[in-house]
Amino acid sequence: MHLEKRVKNKRISVLVVDDEGVMRSLFTDLLTERGYEVIAVRHGQEAVEKIKEIDFAIAFIDVHMPVMNGVETLRAIREIKPQIRIVMMDSFPNALIEQARREGAITCIHKPFEIEEIIELMEEVVEQKEEV
Repeated sequence: MHLEKRVKNKRISVLVVDDEGVMRSLFTDLLTERGYEVIAVRHGQEAVEKIKEIDFAIAFIDVHMPVMNGVETLRAIREIKPQIRIVMMDSFPNALIEQARREGAITCIHKPFEIEEIIELMEEVVEQKEEV
């Protein structure tokens, strides 16, 4: 059954948008070893290009980034593919987080976060995708 779940997960693509290399590596390692396809980019402009190419189920987006901040990235993604579930990430809560929630982010996780929090979010996405 564990193998079966890993195979199902391979169909689920995850976008990680964070200017910190350590965060991109953490998400890539954590989710790839669980069978997800992970694409990690440095900023919103790169994210928008990837969104046009790949059908992502979920995107984890840092709020504070160069080029485009997280809310600008969320808006751009929503214009292209509104069905993508978006989780915002931030080191400290601020007005941008509240704005992101109003614009459709499903939740916000605060850095540093528990690994289990990411796993639970991914399990929810898998369950929702299977229901569709």
